[in-house]
Amino acid sequence: MKSGIREVTLNAAIEMMPSSRQERMLESTARSLLARTRLAAAKFPETRGVFLGGSYAKGTWLPKHVDLDVFVRIDPDTPEEEFEKIGLAVGKIATKGFPQGKKYAQHPYTEALVGGIRVNIVPCYAVEKGDWKSAADRSLFHAKIVSSLRESDKTQIRLLKMFMIAAGVYGAEIEVRGFSGYVAEVLVMEHGGLKETLKYFATMKLRADGYPFHLHDPVDEGRDLGIAVSGEKLGRMILASREFLNNPSGAYFVKMRGFEHSELRKRVVAVVFSHPVMSEDTLWGELRRAARQMVRHLELHGFTVARCMAASDNTRSSAILIIPEYDTLPAFEQRIGPAVDRRKDLKAFISANRQRAELVWVDDDARARILRPRKHTKLTDFLQDTLKGKVGQSVSSHELDRGLKRSGSVISGARLEQKAKTSKWLDIGIKEIVSDAFGIRPD
Repeated sequence: MKSGIREVTLNAAIEMMPSSRQERMLESTARSLLARTRLAAAKFPETRGVFLGGSYAKGTWLPKHVDLDVFVRIDPDTPEEEFEKIGLAVGKIATKGFPQGKKYAQHPYTEALVGGIRVNIVPCYAVEKGDWKSAADRSLFHAKIVSSLRESDKTQIRLLKMFMIAAGVYGAEIEVRGFSGYVAEVLVMEHGGLKETLKYFATMKLRADGYPFHLHDPVDEGRDLGIAVSGEKLGRMILASREFLNNPSGAYFVKMRGFEHSELRKRVVAVVFSHPVMSEDTLWGELRRAARQMVRHLELHGFTVARCMAASDNTRSSAILIIPEYDTLPAFEQRIGPAVDRRKDLKAFISANRQRAELVWVDDDARARILRPRKHTKLTDFLQDTLKGKVGQSVSSHELDRGLKRSGSVISGARLEQKAKTSKWLDIGIKEIVSDAFGIRPD
């Protein structure tokens, strides 16, 4: 018998709630981390206290996706360079003895693994509401507004987060470009619950202003939370919402996926390369830009691309993955020139192509045309020559362009499959590029 939405969500809510043991462990870790951060912050006269933020502080955390963030408030008159130094120093001291590293958002911050829990020590300015100097300054006010919600609302937020995680659209990182935890919280505040939020997405009309999804921050009305959400993740959310409302099932809170077309793997062409370590925000921004420019470069030379995306291990190895509509072009290409009355343009066109032209004629529109042999008919050969700089430059990032020229290799077929067996990140990327987004269903 088909289950109703109420029954499904009640069962999912029971499954996702943290156990008493998990709550005690996290509370102990949070208390200890907060105390350590206070002691560390006290060493710097510019600090103005610390506070807990993230999903734990708001009461909307999930057992496997908890955000334990401690924010260090710093005097707003502190110069930016000093602000960053103090923030990192406090984070380093507070998490001493634990695996730690530096992460980047608008400003660098410390990420560490404490008691098996990933924690962040983030600097922000001690400002009044509205006097923002950095993006993190709003976090205190976010925590206050969400933590004051009723427990029933927080349960609805948890359900929405689980749904988004299962659909693969959760996470504000530039690698994901999906819905942040705070966006999920605001959506429930605005629409009233999971069911109402999913109905909102299922019936959404996309806007035509370049940003199809808009959501105002209740703490800062001038800030649009929807800008960071990609059209791809928004589309997946819309499809997943429709699927669930049409056929409610607990599986939608576990894992959703599109069908993987394994036979397409042999059609994938990968440009694999190494590069210096960058922050993930910088790396993924550059990779996406490189992929777009690669597509333009290929299509300018006759190779139509069906789908293109980037993959990376987020450290030193990345790839641009391509599914071409066809990987071998005809031996000849036709070029259309100017009308015959444009004397100078026509002369330049004929002059530029005369040596390679097999045939020159005038069409019914009185435009000059030529037929000439192609320099490249195989996609892989064209990409190899691109890496060698023989047919122009396809990416703009200095670091990525240098990495492509020094270490780039074009791999497809059996060689790509072999490399994917030893490079999990590459295999994940290949699976994604050959999988459907439409027809999302529970796994």
